[in-house]
Amino acid sequence: MTPVRLDQPPRKRALWFALKRLDQPDGVVALREVSFPSAAQVTTIKQIITDTFGLNSPNVVLKIRNHHGHLIPLNSSIPANSKHTPHTLEVTRFFQHVRPKPRTVPVTVINKSMKTRLQAIDRRIQRLNDLLPQIKCRHSENRMQEIECLDQQLRFLYQKMQVADSHSWKGVLTRAPLW
Repeated sequence: MTPVRLDQPPRKRALWFALKRLDQPDGVVALREVSFPSAAQVTTIKQIITDTFGLNSPNVVLKIRNHHGHLIPLNSSIPANSKHTPHTLEVTRFFQHVRPKPRTVPVTVINKSMKTRLQAIDRRIQRLNDLLPQIKCRHSENRMQEIECLDQQLRFLYQKMQVADSHSWKGVLTRAPLW
């Protein structure tokens, strides 16, 4: 662990940035050195960069690319560079590079399919409304059949209970069980 000394000010890092304005038609290019504390927060670094290059538009996106053209994160650990290999700071508008694709399905096809679905659902509802009295009648018939079946089972059980009540246990088996 390295000792922290309170009497020393925080070290400043100096990085070179080449500004590339993609949000403007003229595409201004400028090369500047930007210094910021080595343990600075992202918002502080962003503020220092916007102040250095005079970017006071709030609706822009800052992209930093290394000298190979790869995106690098905007934080306090940006790799060191030189004036001959500066990082590129690209300034773009929100959704600047997004182009909406034209509709692949025409609206008329969507409207037709939605109309046919709606008509099919409407026909099903009308058929159910027409069959509702028959459904109620069938339901009541099924209930009546189930009640009659249960009534027969209860009568059968009642007869068997009466037969079982008439017998009594005498304590001895009169014939040998078959098990």
